Amino acid sequence: MTALQRFTTPVTAVAAVTACGLVLAGCGSSSDSSTAPAPSATTAAAAETRAEMCGQTRGPDGALYVHALGTVKVDCAEAMRVATAFGPKIATGQPVTVEGWNCTFPTTPGMLARCDDGDRAIGFFGAH
Repeated sequence: MTALQRFTTPVTAVAAVTACGLVLAGCGSSSDSSTAPAPSATTAAAAETRAEMCGQTRGPDGALYVHALGTVKVDCAEAMRVATAFGPKIATGQPVTVEGWNCTFPTTPGMLARCDDGDRAIGFFGAH
């Protein structure tokens, strides 16, 4: 038996035992919960995203898709005015007020920026 064979045999055995242990550990646990977990903030935000698509505007890295958000109707003409004014300011990465709308950078997956005016909201997305 060569030195390499003597070294690889124990390493292979340890790797195999570790893999089996991980598989068995995953099989043994179960939880019986009588209540469903509350929806997370991410789930609630995802449910709100991408209502009516109003159009596209220029962003720092290309086209941004502008969507009305939420349950309160946003006029697409107004959304596009805000988007046109906000587009060049997105590159700053700082919250700004544009035409009375508070524009920020949320952590909602897929949403690059968002502008709010009371109950009305506009979302900016990099993909359609």
